[in-house]
Amino acid sequence: WAPATMLIVEGLYQAGEESLARDIARRFCKVASENGMAENFDALSGKGLQDSAFTWTSSVYMILAHEYL
Repeated sequence: WAPATMLIVEGLYQAGEESLARDIARRFCKVASENGMAENFDALSGKGLQDSAFTWTSSVYMILAHEYL
């Protein structure tokens, strides 16, 4: 889920794990770009699951892309 991903990225960044935080942000944004703004994604395939136009995902995508990429 996007909100949990954002919390993890921000926590890692604040803990000094900037490279890992940026990598996770990049991977999340790539999955969302390729598979839509779904509520959640299949962990293996990246395929969007549930709601295909989830605003939390869109918002997190915009924040992570702006702040970490």
